[in-house]
Amino acid sequence: MKKKKFWGITAGVLVVLLIAGGATAYHERHLIRRYLLVHQHYDKPDILSTNQIKLNIRPALSTKNTTATNQLTKTYQHDLQQVKVGPAQAKVVVNPYKTSPLSGLILVKTAQPTRVRLVVHGNRPATTIKQTLPGYRTQHSVGVLGLYAGRANRVTLRFTTKDGQVTRHTYRLTTTKAPKGIGTNTLKTSHPKQMALGQGHTKLTFAVSSQGYTYGLDARGKVRWYSTQKISHVFKELQNHHLLILTKISDSEHKYNALRETDFYGRVYRQYNMNGLFPTRQDPNKLSTNTVIHHDAIELPNHNLLLTVDDGSKKFVEDTMIELNYKTGKIVKVIDLKRILPKSAYTQYDGTHRPDGKIDWFHQNSIVYDQKRDELIVSGRNQDMIFAINYKTTKLKWILAAPEKLPKSYQKYLLQPTNKHFRYNGGQHAVQLIHQSQHQGDKIELEFYDNNVPVTRGKTAQSKQWSAGEIVTINQLKKTVTKTWEFGQRLGKRNFTNIVGSSYAVGKGNTLIGFGYADWGKRSEFVEVNRKTKQIVFDVDRTHFAHGDWSYRAQRMSLYPGNGNLTLKQINH
Repeated sequence: MKKKKFWGITAGVLVVLLIAGGATAYHERHLIRRYLLVHQHYDKPDILSTNQIKLNIRPALSTKNTTATNQLTKTYQHDLQQVKVGPAQAKVVVNPYKTSPLSGLILVKTAQPTRVRLVVHGNRPATTIKQTLPGYRTQHSVGVLGLYAGRANRVTLRFTTKDGQVTRHTYRLTTTKAPKGIGTNTLKTSHPKQMALGQGHTKLTFAVSSQGYTYGLDARGKVRWYSTQKISHVFKELQNHHLLILTKISDSEHKYNALRETDFYGRVYRQYNMNGLFPTRQDPNKLSTNTVIHHDAIELPNHNLLLTVDDGSKKFVEDTMIELNYKTGKIVKVIDLKRILPKSAYTQYDGTHRPDGKIDWFHQNSIVYDQKRDELIVSGRNQDMIFAINYKTTKLKWILAAPEKLPKSYQKYLLQPTNKHFRYNGGQHAVQLIHQSQHQGDKIELEFYDNNVPVTRGKTAQSKQWSAGEIVTINQLKKTVTKTWEFGQRLGKRNFTNIVGSSYAVGKGNTLIGFGYADWGKRSEFVEVNRKTKQIVFDVDRTHFAHGDWSYRAQRMSLYPGNGNLTLKQINH
C-alpha cells in the first residue's frame, strides 16, 4: 500500500510539474512573440523584412468547422441507409449544413438505378431552377439550392431509368424568412430572355457584402440564397467549384480573419485562420487585432491562394500580398508594393486619412493573374492606378494611370492613350481579364469599375460626376491603351460611388455592374447591360441595410457549378 501511495504521489507531482513547465513555456513563447511583434525588423526604412511579415500574419489551418461538417454528413449517410425504397419515402432536410437556410437535402432510394432531374419551382418560368444530376444510382442524396425565403417551396424530382422509364415526385421544403439585414431589393427592370442566367436558370446575381450579408437574387429580384455567416469582400469560385469566402473565426469576433473553402450548402472543406495582432500607430508598444485579408483573394494555377493583406506595419496598410500554400497554410511568397512603386508614393501621400492614423497610400482592392504571361495585374484605389508585374521577379511591366506625381524613372512604364480626350481611371475597382482567347501576343483586354474619383492623380471636370464600367485594350509591346467601352455616364450622379463597385462580363454580350456605394452608402444598385445596344436588361435597387454592409461587388454565379452533385463523402482534413 505504501509503494502504491508513493508512486501515486510521485506521478501527481510530475503531472503538476509538466503542466507548470508547459504553461511557463507557453507564456514565454507568448512574451517572445509579443516582443517580436512590437520590435519589428526592417530591411530598410518603412519596409518590413519578409520574415517579419510572415511572423505578423502567421496563418494556421483550422479543422474545427470541417469536423462539424463531417459529423453532419455522417448523420445523413446513416439516414440514407434507413430510408425505405420509393420516392414517397424520402427524407427531406432544410438547411442541412446549418449556414445556408435556402438550401435543402433530399435522401431517397429507387428500386432501379435512375438519373435525377431537379426542378425548384419559381414564381415564373425564368425563375424556375432546373438541374440534371450525373450518373445512375439507387441511393440519391439530392442537394437543393435556390429555395425562396419564408415559404413552402415546391421541389420536383424526375427519376429516369436507363431504359427511359420516368417517375416524378414533388416535395415541400419550408424555409424561414430572410434576415432584415439583407435590406430591401426593389426590381426596376427585368428582361430574363436577354439576361445571362445560364442553363436551367441556375445563375443568380450575388450581392457580395463589404461586411455582412451576402445573398443571391433571381431574375425577378427575389432572394434565392444567402449565408448566415457574415462575409467580407471575398466570395469567389475556385477551380474545384467550391467557394472561397472571408468570414469571422467565431460569431463573437469583430474582425474577419477566417479564409474558408466552402460551398453553397455551407460545408467547410478547409479553413485558414489569420493572427492579425498588429502594433498601433499611436502607441507601437500596444497591439490590437486587425483584419488581415482586406479586399481580394485569387487562386493561382498551382491552387495556392494569393491574398491582399495588411502586413502588420506600424505605419502602412493594404499594400502587401502573400501567396499561401493551399495544403499547409504556410506563406511561400510576400510581395510588398513599397518595394515596387516609387518611394514618394507612400512617404508623401496625403489623399486620404484614417481614424487609426495609419497611411493607406495604395489601398489595393483587386488582383488578376495572367497565366499566359506569368503576370499579375494589380489595382490600387488611392494611387488611381492599375499596373502589371512579372509574378516571378515582381518587376514592373506597365502602369495605367495619369502621369502626375510619378518620378521620371517610372514614366517609361506608363501606357499611352490612343483615344482622343482619354479619361484616366480614378479610384477604380474589380480589374478582370476578358476575352483572353481572342487576344494573342502582346494584347490583353481589361474590364474594371471606374469610380471616377481622383485620389492622387487624374482630376478632370468630369470627376465625381458619375461612375462607370469600362473596358480597355492594352498593347504591352507598344505600351498603348485604347478605351473600347464604358457605361455609367448616362446614369449620372445618382450612380456615382466614391468607394467600392464592380463591372464583370457575364455572357450574352452583357456586363453586370455593381454600383455598391450609391447615395453615399445608403443604396447599392445592380445593373446588367448589353454592351452593344447599351440596353439595361436587369436592374435592382438595394436599400435599408446596415451602415457598412453595402454591396462591395455584384457577381453572376451558378448555384450548381460543375456537375452540381452533393455527395455524402467525408472531407479529409
